Amino acid sequence: MKLLSPIELGPIEVKNRVVSTAHAAFLEFFNPISDGERYMAYQERRAEGGTGLIIFTAMHVHESSQIPNHYVFDAQSMAPKFSQISTRLHRHGAKCVSQLFHFGAQGRSDPRDDFHPLWSFSGTTTLEGEVTHKMTDSEIETVIDGFAVAAKVATENGMDGVELHGTHGYLIQQSFSPFANHRDDKWGEDLYFVKTLAQRVRDAIGPDKILGFRISAEDFIKPDDGGVGHERLCQIASEVIGTGLFSYLNHSEGAGGIHYARAIGSFRHKFGEYLPLTRNLREAIGDAVPLIGVGKIPTPDLAEQALQAGDCDLVGMTRAQIADPDLVSKVASGLGHRVRTCTGSNQGCFERASYPITCFQNPEVGEENRFKALGIPVVQLKKVLVVGGGPAGMKAAEIAAKRGHSVTLVDAGDRLGGRLKLVESAGDATNLLSATSWVEQELADLDVEIRMQTTVDEAFARGLKPDAIILAAGAFTTNDLNIATDGSVQILSTDEAAAGEYAGTRFELEGTRCLMIDLRGNYETAVVLESLGRRGAKVTLATPAPVFGRNLGLSHSDDFSRTVIPQLGIRLLPNTALAQVSQGRGHLINRISGEEIEEFFDFIVAGTPPKPRDGLLEVLNRVAPTTMVGDAVAPRDAMMAFREGDRAGRTV
Repeated sequence: MKLLSPIELGPIEVKNRVVSTAHAAFLEFFNPISDGERYMAYQERRAEGGTGLIIFTAMHVHESSQIPNHYVFDAQSMAPKFSQISTRLHRHGAKCVSQLFHFGAQGRSDPRDDFHPLWSFSGTTTLEGEVTHKMTDSEIETVIDGFAVAAKVATENGMDGVELHGTHGYLIQQSFSPFANHRDDKWGEDLYFVKTLAQRVRDAIGPDKILGFRISAEDFIKPDDGGVGHERLCQIASEVIGTGLFSYLNHSEGAGGIHYARAIGSFRHKFGEYLPLTRNLREAIGDAVPLIGVGKIPTPDLAEQALQAGDCDLVGMTRAQIADPDLVSKVASGLGHRVRTCTGSNQGCFERASYPITCFQNPEVGEENRFKALGIPVVQLKKVLVVGGGPAGMKAAEIAAKRGHSVTLVDAGDRLGGRLKLVESAGDATNLLSATSWVEQELADLDVEIRMQTTVDEAFARGLKPDAIILAAGAFTTNDLNIATDGSVQILSTDEAAAGEYAGTRFELEGTRCLMIDLRGNYETAVVLESLGRRGAKVTLATPAPVFGRNLGLSHSDDFSRTVIPQLGIRLLPNTALAQVSQGRGHLINRISGEEIEEFFDFIVAGTPPKPRDGLLEVLNRVAPTTMVGDAVAPRDAMMAFREGDRAGRTV
């Protein structure tokens, strides 16, 4: 299998072709007063799982690149951290590279120390509307020195190399993009900055270290707006690699914050979305250096296919290894079918880029050390009853069984998965079900006793004689909008709308007129909205909030604004409340302007908060010590449910 074969990156051999590319995770690693342990443990877990190459979170090389929640390179504090983390990763055979960057003309200066202005090549105005400072010749030299010093400190303290971050609209990309660089001195010459920077960094690290370059294969900016375009970017890649200074080429897409969601696509984006661009980069640079292919590659099979097709030489499987850090070792040991595949939810990783990340289905992320402490052998094995077969209950049963307990999982429904099963009607969101499918497979291998279509009461629980109980009964949705209604328009809960069923009867949505009242603005109501539109309903969404989806992350907000809402013709009414329902019409009022709208609707969907199913807690506590988890505690989302179920399984 080519994926598992070694490859030379300049003077250094990497043991396989699997890469964890740079991504925002635990940024306190760069904080001078932090020991960086959480980030070190996170990356070591991936090295332990078999990753060949790990590229670290981008590091700001100069104080003029400071932004909120980020920290600028500090040689005194970073030297020992680089030494420690490289030692830990090398112990498992992984190679490690530090990505270096400068923000340039992005963001705002008001959160900076002393309100230090943003630096740029041409005094560019940022997307946030702030005018930046045009760097002098000496200031540009200072920034280049910052890159060189950071690179030298990293490689002198155990790192195998560094990567220059020339994508996502940061300073390096700005240097060769018309939208940001229109100088008439030497720094305005095509690629002068990049080539000067590359030479200075190579001189700093020497010939025996890796030097990588990351470029956008597509910047998503029209030429009239200062864009470069895919064809020219391929030429730039060829010219940069043609300097002979680099050990590999990496890529991403876009030119800044407005494009992050497209570069790191959610489950609405197809697998291998950007591999065609990868192939064009390969054609542009030939075999000069190895090329890393990226763009939603969640499975070993797709990665192997890209390698065999010659699209690339290594494969970025970053989110794939967030979901399953043992991906490589499982494939190597013939257990590829046991890989926990990334769902593409983006909810725990990309959507939390400025905060401690986690994973939709892998609660271990960011908790590596704590989970090791909880993984000590169980002294007293117990008989555990888990009530509820949704994400929380399934996860609790899996972890408790892996720790050696005897587990019985009971659910009133006919299939495991809880309310998450409702995404079956929601188009691309069905990818989320791979999370529960994986746990269900684990439960089968663990011989967990599963009893479906079973109602739990005190007598039933006592009959099982459990030593401990985990209550994961979930939540239920209602149609209560707390408005006056004459009953002329049926009001459905979100669960009924998602299932396309009311009072036990299925109904067709094609051609219906639907009003959805969204009081949550989160992933759940957004998925139901999309489901309604994709099944043919003409949907009007009203929300008292000033915008749709105020609790959605960046990638899902981008999906809806760019594709879902336009494609499905969904009408949005922000700052709008439903006042009453009468004579087949919904009476809506704009809370700002006072404008009133009256329209006929076939049905209304109540996007209201669910209610917890917590009524069994007191009953079950009379039988055995009971821990309540997931929506039964407080209805939130599946990611939280997986996390709480895992915690209960580890502590029972």
